Amino acid sequence: MKNPRRPTMRKTSILHASLAAALLLGWAAPSTAATWTALSNSPPDFPGTMLQLTDGTVIVQNNGSNFAAWMRLTPNSAGSYVNGTWSSLAPMSIQRLYFASHVLRNGDVWVLGGEYSGSALAQNITATGERYHYSSNTWSAITPHPEGVFGDDPTMLLDGDKILVGSIFTRNTYLYNTTANSWSAPISKFYNDRSDEESWVKLAGGKVLTYDIFQSVATGGGYAELFNPATNSWASISPSAGTAGGSLPLLSSSAVGYEQGASVRLCDGRIFAIGAGAGSPLVAHTALYTPSTNTWAAGPDIPNHYLADDAPATVLPNCHVLLAAEATHFKQPTRLFDYDPGANTITAVATPADLTSQFDNVPVYIARLLMLPTGQVLLVNGYNQLWVYTPDGVPDPQLRPVINQVTYSGGLFHLTGRRITGQSAGGSYGDDAESDQNYPIIRLQNKTNVYYVKTSNWSSTAVATGSSLLTTDFCLQPGTPAGNYTMVMSAAGIQSFPVAISIPATAATCQ
Repeated sequence: MKNPRRPTMRKTSILHASLAAALLLGWAAPSTAATWTALSNSPPDFPGTMLQLTDGTVIVQNNGSNFAAWMRLTPNSAGSYVNGTWSSLAPMSIQRLYFASHVLRNGDVWVLGGEYSGSALAQNITATGERYHYSSNTWSAITPHPEGVFGDDPTMLLDGDKILVGSIFTRNTYLYNTTANSWSAPISKFYNDRSDEESWVKLAGGKVLTYDIFQSVATGGGYAELFNPATNSWASISPSAGTAGGSLPLLSSSAVGYEQGASVRLCDGRIFAIGAGAGSPLVAHTALYTPSTNTWAAGPDIPNHYLADDAPATVLPNCHVLLAAEATHFKQPTRLFDYDPGANTITAVATPADLTSQFDNVPVYIARLLMLPTGQVLLVNGYNQLWVYTPDGVPDPQLRPVINQVTYSGGLFHLTGRRITGQSAGGSYGDDAESDQNYPIIRLQNKTNVYYVKTSNWSSTAVATGSSLLTTDFCLQPGTPAGNYTMVMSAAGIQSFPVAISIPATAATCQ
């Protein structure tokens, strides 16, 4: 229950962006050329799935000695993840591998299922799930998936604190209510096509797109559909059925285990779907969907017959897509590529010799890509050495989040702004290892230090919200002193221009 007593509101003073920018010190600035940097400190164990918490830290699943354990990467006092430090978090109740995951609007973490679970990591497709409680550093069980099994499946966080969840064996999908810890009745997909191995992606307006792998492979056609959260229903957008225009190339095959690469929303609103491999010899095709015209078109193939089966990708602040692929199905070497939407080309990305030698020994499904609030990408590839990629270029000003107003009341700051949930979900993996980052991350900087706040209750989970006014709450982390700061907000790696804010001495810290 909210406190019915409303203290006096305190508005921040907002400086002109150019003045505030001049006050920024020591923050990662756009480089003239893309660079790779190895993290200075190694994690306690081998890293796996990564999630960006709303307090600026990154949690990383332990993929070494204990798959129930999690590690936290905290940026240093200058805001650097490269020079960040590691700590341990409370472990899950069981070991899990290849499971669904989301950061919730209150800052908690939700996980579901796992293709493998238990002390022996048996391939049992567990239906169980857990919720990590940020404030107490504890885990608690959630109501299991209604079908008794869950794994290798996509999920998507929606408005109303609900999560759209697929099924590994049936055409059913479900809505999980994170507040009530309950499941909806089954919501059938348009086609008799299970969600196994699919890559879901969020469009502007909140609809969710999927490429129907099994329907497409079985018929040799092009089938896809959209989930509409307003009606809780799926509809066909398939060239092969006449419900969409253009042509949709085959993105998977039985030869690659019906796998698929990531799907992401581009800055121009199109959806870029990355194929795993089809044909003989195998070629990873890509496809582009334009929502405004409901049309599909073939994109460029990944060069040199590289395959993107269970492979990560992320939309960069410069609107290119960084994606990973491998030379042979589920076998090394892995390589990175850049998709340029303007030129419609995919080209190889150069990596340092140490990183290249690591990639020589790992298949692509081991890799993860996470967009950081600095506009950099954090890379995991199975080794006890993480890397940060700093892309070139700068974001389009029309895509940047905008901070309009900040008020303080009752221990919480309340921010109003535009585009605070990003243009895309940031990083994507596909069926599992979901790591959407389309929520606001806020940092404060004075003349010497960077302090992250903890955001919560952002008013929308949608992407590309345009001129709509959105809100988020945030609270101060312990140790944040009162005073004058510049504030920058980031969503899926795209940063706002800085504004000035005064933190009162009476401001409370997060509870």
